[in-house]
Amino acid sequence: MGQSKEHILFKHRWLWHVVFWVTLYLFYSLSYGEYNNNYAFELRSNLYFLPVRMIGAYTFIYLVIPFLLKRHYYQFFGLTILHSLFYGFLIWMTYYHVPLYGLEGDFPIFYWQKIIVAALTNYEVPALAATIKLFKVWYIDQNKKQDLITQKQQAELNFLKTQVHPHFLFNTLNNLYALTLKKADEAPDVVIGLSDLLRYMLYECSEKFVPLKKELTFLTNYIELQSIRHDKSIVNIEHKRIGEPGNKVIAPLLLLPIIENCFKHGITQGDKEVQIQILLTIEENELIMQVKNTLNHPIENYSDGLGISNVRRRLALIYPNQHEFSIKTDKGFFDVLVRIKQINQTPNHAS
Repeated sequence: MGQSKEHILFKHRWLWHVVFWVTLYLFYSLSYGEYNNNYAFELRSNLYFLPVRMIGAYTFIYLVIPFLLKRHYYQFFGLTILHSLFYGFLIWMTYYHVPLYGLEGDFPIFYWQKIIVAALTNYEVPALAATIKLFKVWYIDQNKKQDLITQKQQAELNFLKTQVHPHFLFNTLNNLYALTLKKADEAPDVVIGLSDLLRYMLYECSEKFVPLKKELTFLTNYIELQSIRHDKSIVNIEHKRIGEPGNKVIAPLLLLPIIENCFKHGITQGDKEVQIQILLTIEENELIMQVKNTLNHPIENYSDGLGISNVRRRLALIYPNQHEFSIKTDKGFFDVLVRIKQINQTPNHAS
């Protein structure tokens, strides 16, 4: 995952500085020129004031603003007052010495009333420069914070996804072990099926999103693998899919723990009949999966296990405000419903 791309406003720094000062020069020249009805005078006059405004702006943002950023507020306010007097003095000196105004000799150089008025009426330029500087600092800081959040979420997602692998492998090897103890003929098929599933998990699940078609094929193969080891006269597995995956994508292995859970906890030893129902519905913008399995015994004070809590957290991270997840026990069934909205789009924050 790379860092956030630099905004175009922060690229080509010197070019933007030139654009800023040219724009400011033209703004003052044309504004005062229209007011005085003398554009030529104002174009010449503001050319004298341009370096003064530049000195005022740059000294403020590079010498004074750092104290504000460091939260040294007393020093900042004190230096701002001194800087405003310094800037007012430069403005007054420009009026005083520029022949266009003819003020030289008529007023004292340190004419404090004029200096203060010059500072108050011309300080919008340093203030504007400081506003732009503070916005840039804020924008970069926000980007850094977002990068840290994204990195943390991605690390958590990677950790959650790695949890699925050993959890799945442990459950499947248990099933295989049970078959070998019985010396069942299905054991070789389970090994082949397991190798296909592991191949998908190891080589095709490294991306943040995978084609929904491949993920559904993986889930179907897993269901078929589970059905091999169970007596079909006792365990009734209903697996149905409505709709076509098309070009939709989904986070890999997101739904696997739910299906694992129904086989792990829905089937018990003995002759008790078990129902497992898995319904996948693909709509234009949604994927809906409902998984139901027979309850072995009444559940009181239910709490999520590792697999379900993993699914909850990954849904929250990958599809915030774009999913529904519910669990209920009703009429002897453990019923899990997952609805993922905007399944035909890749969430921006996870891309």
